[in-house]
Amino acid sequence: MALPRRTVAYAGCGAALAFMVYQLTTQTSLLPLFRQVCADLSVNDMQGAVISASFLVVYACMQIPAGVLIDRFGSDIIVPVCCLAVGGGALLFAGAQSLTGALVARMLMGIAAAFAFPSIGMAARRALPASMFPLMMGIADVGLGLGGVIGNLGAARLEPLLGWRGTMQACAVVAVPLAFIAWWLLPRTWFGPAPSIRHSSQPGGGLRSVLASREVRLAAIIYGGGCGTMFGFGSLWGNHYAMAWDESAANASAISTAFFVGLGLGAPLTGWLGGKLGPERPLKWGLWLSLIMLVVRLKPRLLIAPDLPRIITPPVWFDCVNVALIGIGVAATVLAFEIGCRGLPARLTGTTVGVINLAGVGCGALLQVLPGIVPQLMNHTPFVEVQYANLFFVAALVVALVAFLRLPRSVVSRS
Repeated sequence: MALPRRTVAYAGCGAALAFMVYQLTTQTSLLPLFRQVCADLSVNDMQGAVISASFLVVYACMQIPAGVLIDRFGSDIIVPVCCLAVGGGALLFAGAQSLTGALVARMLMGIAAAFAFPSIGMAARRALPASMFPLMMGIADVGLGLGGVIGNLGAARLEPLLGWRGTMQACAVVAVPLAFIAWWLLPRTWFGPAPSIRHSSQPGGGLRSVLASREVRLAAIIYGGGCGTMFGFGSLWGNHYAMAWDESAANASAISTAFFVGLGLGAPLTGWLGGKLGPERPLKWGLWLSLIMLVVRLKPRLLIAPDLPRIITPPVWFDCVNVALIGIGVAATVLAFEIGCRGLPARLTGTTVGVINLAGVGCGALLQVLPGIVPQLMNHTPFVEVQYANLFFVAALVVALVAFLRLPRSVVSRS
């Protein structure tokens, strides 16, 4: 008996989402294993960092090719194959005996994992009602955080029992049933290639059309500002700022966690609002909210007493609420996918998502590194240096807001 159309649609999107959670879990499982891996492979911390970063570099470079291939060949075959490839990379990594072997394994994982986000966008736009697309992309952002949590906590629990190699082998085993489930839940009738793409005599035409769209370019800038703040402020420099404010390690961790709680709540909330009200208003509200709350966090301390951080010390709960609101606002930039995809045919969704996600990942990596220039240029206390370093994220959100305001007047007027 044939399943109802809506059931097939939700099941297929769920399978694509499960693949994304799995690849994030496998990627981030290295973090709690880092010391053991470095010691076993006889590499120093810098070489270990290169092993870790090799995944993200290849993942970013593959975003556009992955989007083009998803549009051309469909996600029904690509997602199960990539799931097995991520597992294969984890298995190779578990057997690595040298720096080179570890790099090759992580790069293979990055190549296969790059198909996750475009496949969700393609599945959601092909199978779900148009109003559900922003919500699905918001849920995909939640899946990023979920994969990170599972990877960190799961690997930390398994390592004492299995060792780091056994932990990575366990990650690899999960790929087999997950690939079968994805193959079963992504029928070719629904999630196969679009004939107009597959048989096109100009295979690069789709990418050219995407890059020629002004809305796609502006959406990429908007999402870049949001991802840059998420990866840079949320994952690194916000924590440095809390520590420089003389917070304890436990309080600094709680403040950083509050950011990701806000991000997890904000992504589906703004996605749902984007489906109900259109993406422009929630996106504008989110950009202003995150920018104002970030200025509230930085500016008073920068002006009142930059050298004496203990003159005014707000309670920890205030800082937690503050950064949670920044996270909620940043989460709204996921609506950039709806803005970028809306003016293009559904058959180009994978390519469009790949282009926008490339901007996000690239800015995220850049804004983890760029603020580190400030301490090299300033000769001041670490507290003041970290304050000024965090102004990079104010600039990133201002650029995203300017890009939003430069959207075609017919679009912005609806907000």
